[in-house]
Amino acid sequence: MAKKEKNEKKSSRGDGEDKELKDKFMRGRLGGKKETKEAEKEEKRESEEEIIKELQEEIDKLTTKDIITRMMMSLSSFAYKKMGLPVGVNDKYKDRQQAKLAVDGFDALLKVILDEVSAEERENLKSSLSNLQINFVKIFP
Repeated sequence: MAKKEKNEKKSSRGDGEDKELKDKFMRGRLGGKKETKEAEKEEKRESEEEIIKELQEEIDKLTTKDIITRMMMSLSSFAYKKMGLPVGVNDKYKDRQQAKLAVDGFDALLKVILDEVSAEERENLKSSLSNLQINFVKIFP
């Protein structure tokens, strides 16, 4: 028993603190944080890879028609912005040349896609072009 008490005294400084136990705890705690951070990084990387994979699958499903119609919607929005519309919001972006180019681009793409869309889509796109042209003439007489 005396031998056991002697060993206990070696591991204790006499102030109730077990230095060896404290060191093990701190190493384990710090190591645990490092392992947790590594695991979080790995999980984040796997999550990002999964998102990229899902996005790629969605892109693979797109058709040329989808891309052209999205381009047309972007050109439409851009044209209105370059016309300074809505007034008071986009005044600082008003640019006749850029607005004309956007409207003309919309018109050109409409001609390319006309036979690829349904009758309803065709009418909606033609109506959008008419609205762009009317607004252009009103703003830049």
